[in-house]
Amino acid sequence: MRIASNDDLLHREATWLRGAALWTRRYARAFPDLDEPGRRRVQMAVLYAWIRHRYPVGLQFVSNYVATVVTAVGMAAASATAGVVAALFATGTGGSAPAPWWLYPTATWAAVCLSTLVVIRNDIRQIVSLFRRLGPRGVLWRVAHPQIAYWFVPATVLATIVVAAAACRLTMATVLSAPAGQQLITAATGLFGVILGLQEVRWMRTVERLLNRRFRQPHRPRPLDAVLVALMAATSACHRGRARWWEPRNIKNVRARLAGAIEAAGDTATVRRRTSITEVAARRQARGFHTALAELIRRHDRALTQVRTAQEYDAITDSLRRGVLALTTGDMAALMRHSAAEPPTSRAARLARRTGSSLVLVAFAVVIPLLPGVDSATGGGVRVLLLMTAALALTPAGDSASGSIRSALERSLFTKGTP
Repeated sequence: MRIASNDDLLHREATWLRGAALWTRRYARAFPDLDEPGRRRVQMAVLYAWIRHRYPVGLQFVSNYVATVVTAVGMAAASATAGVVAALFATGTGGSAPAPWWLYPTATWAAVCLSTLVVIRNDIRQIVSLFRRLGPRGVLWRVAHPQIAYWFVPATVLATIVVAAAACRLTMATVLSAPAGQQLITAATGLFGVILGLQEVRWMRTVERLLNRRFRQPHRPRPLDAVLVALMAATSACHRGRARWWEPRNIKNVRARLAGAIEAAGDTATVRRRTSITEVAARRQARGFHTALAELIRRHDRALTQVRTAQEYDAITDSLRRGVLALTTGDMAALMRHSAAEPPTSRAARLARRTGSSLVLVAFAVVIPLLPGVDSATGGGVRVLLLMTAALALTPAGDSASGSIRSALERSLFTKGTP
């Protein structure tokens, strides 16, 4: 059984190429001041970059199927782990008739399946619409010509629905007879499963990107092809939304395109393939350039959120146009002309600066109660105080509000044992 026939793959490749040419022709309308040869040059540059950067249809099929299986296995492992932890917490709370240990992983998995079905509801509608268009004869033809591309997605969705129904039925039939304490723990595991299932699409896209980058031919894409395509899409969206520049939907649409350009600008995979792990200086220089470029695009994203007049919106659009023209002509000096206005900061550095103090407090909250000479009551109070202080450090609360909350916690935790 193959993923798809050669004719089907060629048809999909041709359909994609025709659609890419149509979209680049629409994107070129964002440059009304250019003459026809200039717009044609921009259009062809973006089209060639799109062709070089794209992934073959066969690789897209394989990466999607592998990502689906890997995501399902990962979520099953996470659900089992959460169920084991919940079962350990539930020890001693069952009374005379404790719930079975398998209740908690089953509840977590049921919640994962239900939230996943909510996330892929549009895919389910498309599958139902496809089978309606095919009719009985088309469905029978696909049964007689088995290919993974025909049946993988419908079979996966159907299996998810069946497993969700069975797990929900088993969970509800068991949890109703469980003690109240274990019902609360089951509800907590279900909430964890819902949160886990809502991240299903993000997990799949992460695995797909890893597979596509690993197995794509390394000589095909150029370092800034993805940036050019994403920035061209953002420029076109900004140009098309000029008539309704003040509407939040238009701003969100442009920002979504800019988010793709920011992600592409921060990717240094091409430079990593060119250098070895010992060439630290070369890699640091490449990261500096890509981080500066991503920060430059990010400033346009922030400026869109502060637009107050049509002139400000037009200035952002003109700046995006100049960026696209600089990328098409290879003029890096013009592209990075205003990049030094704000020093670039990596995402990891920003995250470490924001969460560093909280992580230190959490580490002390774990270690201090275990030190010799610290009794259980004092250790428990210190642990709660440090954990709440770590949580307050992550919030934008002022110093006065944080001090008041910490004072109230100290009085409530430590005055009980005072004579």
